[in-house]
Amino acid sequence: MTTRNALARSATKPSEHNRTGVDYHAPMPRPKINGAPIDSHVHITASRHGMEWFDAARHYGFERFTTMTPLEEAVELQRILPGLLHFIAIPKWHDWSDGFIERWRQRIADFHQMGSRIAKFWFAPPAWERGWRLDSDQFRPLLKEAISRGMAIMTHIGDPELWYQTKYADAAKFGTRDDHYRMWENVLQEYPGVPWLAAHLAGNPENLSLLQRLLDRYPNLYMDCSATKWIVRDLCARRDEAREFFIRNQDRIIFGTDLVTGDQRDWDFLASRFWSHRKLWETAYVGPSPIYDPDLPDDAQPIFRGLALPDDCLQKLYHDNALKFLSSVGATLCDTPR
Repeated sequence: MTTRNALARSATKPSEHNRTGVDYHAPMPRPKINGAPIDSHVHITASRHGMEWFDAARHYGFERFTTMTPLEEAVELQRILPGLLHFIAIPKWHDWSDGFIERWRQRIADFHQMGSRIAKFWFAPPAWERGWRLDSDQFRPLLKEAISRGMAIMTHIGDPELWYQTKYADAAKFGTRDDHYRMWENVLQEYPGVPWLAAHLAGNPENLSLLQRLLDRYPNLYMDCSATKWIVRDLCARRDEAREFFIRNQDRIIFGTDLVTGDQRDWDFLASRFWSHRKLWETAYVGPSPIYDPDLPDDAQPIFRGLALPDDCLQKLYHDNALKFLSSVGATLCDTPR
């Protein structure tokens, strides 16, 4: 194959975030809710991504966000996008040398000083490999630091079930899913009155009956529905059960995309995630997902089966529940759409 032909073939190959030729720039009406729609789980990793992020998000109707942004970048984002963002306190990732617990504790305090009222704790299986347990004495000072400041706690526990069968198959190294949930419930039981947000449907959209048990047992617990490939794959596979779960628990689920910005992630990449979420929650669309799922074979890519949630459920998902959760720790976001 000549270089010219190879380039031409590369140019026409569908991108991994648009396998089906969706025109992501086509107008999409704003969600039919009262107040400004809120994406409560994003990762704007650098201030230089802020304006393109906001442009893509606003195209799909979202204008308010809670974001996990490095502290040094959050200060600038707060300046250029005032009133649109609530920052979630996070550590300096990969800074795990001696003294990292104290440095992490100080960052919680610094985020709190700039208005943050949620602290995030990531305890997916790779943390277990490090010997980290959220219920250990090692991490208790961090939980106490956040809770003593009146902050809510956000946790990432668990990962896709497919990963437990592949990349985490070595249970001696990574633990089991049951191990991870026992660890998490130990902490939930220790802090029963603390507002708690469980990312990615508590890390287990594959098992909605387990999620129902958690919601019934812990009245302080909320869940966000963030992630795209994972959520689409597993909720669409059990569409009717998922729809019933969301309607039943409509006061406890908060919308989020889990979109992560990056220098190589352009407007269309960002738009693909907003498009997918709005199709999933608001419509009865059935068809192939435009986003390639690397966890599935090429001939078994996900099929969208939209949940078509009722309007009152969408009002809470996109708006009311996020503000209710923030208000429980004395925080808010500007609620006037621009």
